Amino acid sequence: MSFYGQVEHQLDTKNRIRVPARYRSELGKEYYFMARPQGCIGVLTQEALDRLVAKLDKVTSGDPEMVRAKRVILGSVEKVTEDEQGRVVLSSYFRSHARISKDVITVGNGEILEIWALEAFRKYSGAMSIDDAFQCVDI
Repeated sequence: MSFYGQVEHQLDTKNRIRVPARYRSELGKEYYFMARPQGCIGVLTQEALDRLVAKLDKVTSGDPEMVRAKRVILGSVEKVTEDEQGRVVLSSYFRSHARISKDVITVGNGEILEIWALEAFRKYSGAMSIDDAFQCVDI
């Protein structure tokens, strides 16, 4: 499964968001939020989380920095619970991590969806043109 495209939406006054409908059918009933680099929130299916955990379980106790990284990464994972209208409360941890106050954008990034503060995503992605992006990945 691959996620692609982007949808702009908003956090409501009760700090809830709705994962866009075009992505929810692929996510299934159970999915997870996880802090990601560059200040965004990853949205993972159960299968994607299982693959991540399998990779991280290869970390040995002989490498303290790797063990610490594993704890930080897995400690940021939160199982998502939607209400009857398909909304999810975005915890203060994730709002702070992604600097989200109102406007958000959900962006497909292959196996993982990403939720960004809209302005942060524009700043992050705006420095790269589509031509530069294609040259960077050589496709």
